[in-house]
Amino acid sequence: MWDVDRLHLTGEGHRRVAEAVWQALGHEPEDTEWRVPVPATLPPGWMHRRIADARFAQQHLLPWIGRRLTGRSSGDGRPAKRPELLPYEG
Repeated sequence: MWDVDRLHLTGEGHRRVAEAVWQALGHEPEDTEWRVPVPATLPPGWMHRRIADARFAQQHLLPWIGRRLTGRSSGDGRPAKRPELLPYEG
């Protein structure tokens, strides 16, 4: 259920967590399939796993460490999604 950055959930992971919380709050199930285990897959071989670890470190871990060391955030320099305060229309 983890995405490639090993930090965030995939869409399926979010769906399952949301359904679990919904039911834990006492609401009727929207989906009963969320408890079905994900089909098992064969674990990758040793070399494949090391390559995946190296790729993860290069793409996600090292940039994160660099940002921490320089006091930057991954959102620095990005425009706000909603720059003006607007009323909530839910």
